[in-house]
Amino acid sequence: AKKEIDTAFSEGKNVLLHGVTSSGKTHIYLEKIEECIHQGKNVLFLLPEIALTKQITQRLEKKYGKALGFYHNKLTDFERVEVWRKIRNNELKILIGTRNSLFLPYQNLGLILVDEEHDSAYRPKETKPFFNAKDAAQVLAKFYNASVILGSATPSVESYYAAQNDKLRYVFLGERFGSVALPKIELIDFKEE
Repeated sequence: AKKEIDTAFSEGKNVLLHGVTSSGKTHIYLEKIEECIHQGKNVLFLLPEIALTKQITQRLEKKYGKALGFYHNKLTDFERVEVWRKIRNNELKILIGTRNSLFLPYQNLGLILVDEEHDSAYRPKETKPFFNAKDAAQVLAKFYNASVILGSATPSVESYYAAQNDKLRYVFLGERFGSVALPKIELIDFKEE
């Protein structure tokens, strides 16, 4: 899967990474982050909500420490200005944030990861201005000559359609890591039960 992503990036294509739960999407993210940092570029890791960060945050904090930042709605104004300043001065190598982090003044963005790309939090209908963070991430990446990975266990219909029409490269991880079996699903008719 990583080779397929590398090939897509070398051809200037963004990637839809469709991986079943526990297939190793996070592991691929971490490898691509590492590569990007080694090239002297910065990484934006978008999440639909900041509560989802615990697992990956711990791994990244151990490795990058103060070069890792966070940007989300729960920050105070002072904290937001501080993150803005650090991004402007290129002090942060990796920023983990929600959709508003797309508007920070990046200096040399190399990779944008959009995790759980199917999530409706990327295009809320109650918060103005209305925009789709997935689409905005791809436009932003073009400005910086950066690459984008849209990752999900259940890709959105529009992303899947874009991949089928060769606007995105489709990379599929169909097995769980360590050959762990997928759960058995049984449909139950509640009326009958």
